[in-house]
Amino acid sequence: MRVEKLVVKVGTNLLVGEDGRLDKGFIISLASVISRIMKSGIKVSLVSSGARAAGYGLLRISGISLREKQALCAVGQVELMKIYESAFDFHGVKVAQLLLTRDDFHNRRRFLNLRNTLITLMELGVLPIINENDTVVTEEIEFGDNDILASMYSVGWGADHLILLTTVDGIMDSNGKLIEKYSDDVEIPELGTSRWGSGGMSSKIEAAKMAFNAGIRVCICSGRDLNNVLRFIDGERVGTVFEPIEVKRRKARKMWIGFLAKPRGSIRINNGAVDALKNGKSLLAVGIIGVEGKFQKGDVVKIVDENGRNVGRGITNYSSDEVDEMKGLHHVDEVIHADNLVLT
Repeated sequence: MRVEKLVVKVGTNLLVGEDGRLDKGFIISLASVISRIMKSGIKVSLVSSGARAAGYGLLRISGISLREKQALCAVGQVELMKIYESAFDFHGVKVAQLLLTRDDFHNRRRFLNLRNTLITLMELGVLPIINENDTVVTEEIEFGDNDILASMYSVGWGADHLILLTTVDGIMDSNGKLIEKYSDDVEIPELGTSRWGSGGMSSKIEAAKMAFNAGIRVCICSGRDLNNVLRFIDGERVGTVFEPIEVKRRKARKMWIGFLAKPRGSIRINNGAVDALKNGKSLLAVGIIGVEGKFQKGDVVKIVDENGRNVGRGITNYSSDEVDEMKGLHHVDEVIHADNLVLT
């Protein structure tokens, strides 16, 4: 797969030294590698953690309470971007800061504004540096960790490659052997979280699977050797790779429906309706057997089969009350049109 758009995610444990301060040497090396990739003609976005640790390095407070953590992030984000700006300026690369929450992806208008900003930044040759907006985020709109943010960003931006840099060589099986190509049938031990990172290997796997299902080639590998980034885009096998099945890339609107929008409820359908959807048909009322949650016309909803298994997502033409009234009936209009429906 030819690389046109690459997302690189770097975690806090790579960015922070043993003294709890940002490792400027690592950031300088990272800037050198990414600048080299950009000058080869590949569009790059960098998802970077490290704001809270940077704030800790300056203020030396524990950051136990939510307000202390948010204060650390507010101070640390400035320090982090100062170092990035200086490191990339040496290579003649300008940087831009994007602080995001899940709402920036869930809300269609805000998502389109984000895409338009990214298009302009790419036209100007500017490197977007993305982080979660930790100073305002709440439980309802947080990503939880930057692995998920990197995956959602990759899907929304239309990247074809995503590399998640970590402190280990990749995913290890229960015997401690590196899994070079991921598959669901391999038993993986839980690795937990670290002092600074909010995620762990489980969050990286979840993020990789989301991007992989959207047709993005993903690699989880060690950032201790940044040449791994170059090897990955050259097609070499490094770390653990998630190879997507070759499918026709969906349009941006369908990618948003299928992977980024927040479903407001769900519609349960019978097996006949499942078969119809797989054949490219719209969802009709006659195939609906149940409704869960409250939603309005124009909302994105989940579609599940008789056993509750996920079938897809779509934009509904009716509210939950209306769908509940018409379920099972030979209603003339589509509940969800095929053009607004994505099988997942």
